[in-house]
Amino acid sequence: MRRILVPLLITVSLCFAQDASEACTKALTDCENDLECQNRLAPLMAACSTGTCQPQCRSAVLNVYQNKLGRILLRSDATCIPGRDELRTCNFLPAESTVHCSLGKLACEGDLQCNSKFGVFMSECEADAARGACSEKCKTLLNQTIETSVGSIFSNCTCTARDDQLCTNLKDNLLGVCLKNTPGVTLSPSDNSITDAPGGNDLADSSVSHPSTIISAISMYLLTALFF
Repeated sequence: MRRILVPLLITVSLCFAQDASEACTKALTDCENDLECQNRLAPLMAACSTGTCQPQCRSAVLNVYQNKLGRILLRSDATCIPGRDELRTCNFLPAESTVHCSLGKLACEGDLQCNSKFGVFMSECEADAARGACSEKCKTLLNQTIETSVGSIFSNCTCTARDDQLCTNLKDNLLGVCLKNTPGVTLSPSDNSITDAPGGNDLADSSVSHPSTIISAISMYLLTALFF
């Protein structure tokens, strides 16, 4: 399988080599040369090419992020990642100003300071927040989480219309209750999915449409290599 996946991943990567940054290209190469990271990356390349924020794309992103080399790649400027436009639109890139709540939670759990603060908030406040109540103590605990470098994601994280209940519960029932009416905090809308086809200008831009077409075709081969 490795002999099949490596050439396919490299072929997909070459479609974006022209405008890719050096840092992103290095991160992608390091991931492709690592068997575990490569096996996590292939489903992302296949699933994140529809422009519709599908759950399969979200799951693939979360899976890649749990790998060290995958995290470095996703935290880059993403210029070398096939499907980067969808990743940005769906807020699946951890370095962007608005991040998907499930990805934000995963990032927080991987950071000692954020995880410590968020763990206290969850243990002290999860039950009350699920009932729509948030005490001043709980608001303080959540603010302490948001004040950490990674926890700031929670101040405006978002979900998509195709998410499972884990994201919407985190955003609306746990974070939203305590962030409501908090100065300086603006809750992001839940639906950031793409439902319409690209406009005429997007289709006219051959630099965007041509690689996307190639990726769609190669994605089928990636899935075949992975599962058959």
